[in-house]
Amino acid sequence: MQYETPTLPALIKRIEADFERNAPDALRRGDAKVTSRALGGAAYGLYGYQDWIAKQSSPATCDEAMLLRWAAWRLDGGRNLAVSAKGMATVVGGDGYLVDVGQLYRYSDGRRYVVKEAAKLVGGVATLKLEAEDTGVSGNVQGGTLEAVTPVTGVSSTATIGADGIVGGTDLESIEALRVRVQDAFKSPSKVGNGEDFVEWAKEVPGVTRAWALPRWMGPGTFGLVFVRDGDPDIIPTAEQVAEVQTHLDKKRPVTSEVYAMAAVPRAQNFNVRLKPDSTTLRADVAKSLRRLVDDEGGPGQTLLSTHIHAAISNTAGEDDHTLIAPVGDVVMGANEVAVPGVFTWD
Repeated sequence: MQYETPTLPALIKRIEADFERNAPDALRRGDAKVTSRALGGAAYGLYGYQDWIAKQSSPATCDEAMLLRWAAWRLDGGRNLAVSAKGMATVVGGDGYLVDVGQLYRYSDGRRYVVKEAAKLVGGVATLKLEAEDTGVSGNVQGGTLEAVTPVTGVSSTATIGADGIVGGTDLESIEALRVRVQDAFKSPSKVGNGEDFVEWAKEVPGVTRAWALPRWMGPGTFGLVFVRDGDPDIIPTAEQVAEVQTHLDKKRPVTSEVYAMAAVPRAQNFNVRLKPDSTTLRADVAKSLRRLVDDEGGPGQTLLSTHIHAAISNTAGEDDHTLIAPVGDVVMGANEVAVPGVFTWD
């Protein structure tokens, strides 16, 4: 049964009652009433402090400062820090000319990117390794061109972003996301290399938000690890990001296990729904509910149950009735497939 902390007025009345019972004239002739209020306030403060201590004893309820201490103790690396976006861009110019480390390039909206390795033009072309000047998702850009902040001798001022874009920038891990990771770590304390361990290890890599372990992927003693990065413009990781997770898992895995990190195969899930009443606002709200369902239940090997799709629509505020035209029946994901929201059609 939950313990209820007495209110301040209740504590004061309790102390006054004690004075009245033990010294009947004290409240009328002395300063016992003032004393009752002072003692009641002190006791109330102690109750509050004990309540605060109780909350700090669990990562589910503790304050931010204490959660960071829990994370530092329980998670390898603690809280995931913000990371700068990285990528490639090409420039053209005269053979032999050089783009030095530290050269700045600017996107059309003002975001700036730094050359991380000196690049020499060969055959009139050089590939630049760039990193966003600022950390976080704000540095992510899918494509386009950059302009040199200062001219580079013998090299064009325009750099063309590579096909993979400049991506991988992640914000500082939110407190609630960190809280979930700490709680998951306590739920699975074994760290012997089971499926939950591989998922936890993958999420230690900044930017990895969801992951699924696939036991016996290549036979006994092997694991497949499929993951996505919901904070990126494209949640499907690049080859470089897969290699980063692979390297981290190789450091953590037991010597008897082989693990294969893989980008999830996206499977677009289209919806065709007839709503009653029908409105732009309700359509947007239903689409949001269905996207949330796809994220929660559309992982590798999982099943998007038709009943859950109906429930997601019905539980949306403002919906009176609906007809689900597509999909027809349950939708089963493949072993390495991840559902992504597709096209929403409203009949």
